Amino acid sequence: MTDRDEARRISQLVGGALLLLVGALLALQTLGVLHAGSLGDYWPMLLVWVGVTRLLVPGRGKHVASGALILALGVFFQLDRFGWIGVSLSQVWPLFMVAAGIVMILEGVRSRRSQAPPSSPGAASAGGR
Repeated sequence: MTDRDEARRISQLVGGALLLLVGALLALQTLGVLHAGSLGDYWPMLLVWVGVTRLLVPGRGKHVASGALILALGVFFQLDRFGWIGVSLSQVWPLFMVAAGIVMILEGVRSRRSQAPPSSPGAASAGGR
């Protein structure tokens, strides 16, 4: 199985689990068990889906920080949609900008390190003999 196939499989699993969760909550609302809001209240789950997928897909090690940031944004927006947090986006958006900047720098540094040539010319050829 190629990395692309594995990425698609993981994305389908995560997306299916999130659809199952949202569908179950809305079904419970229809039955009068709880108040789950409307379908439009769940748009942040798309960010959660992308973030979790970026964290779980193999071969994407350099995208862990951005996956975590996207996941955190999705969770924050979802909690905000339900009124479960006492902080508004207008108060914390600068922190998300700082976090995004840090993530970009870390991924740039990590990418640079992975592209760096071996430390000594003999080290690369020694493994081939």
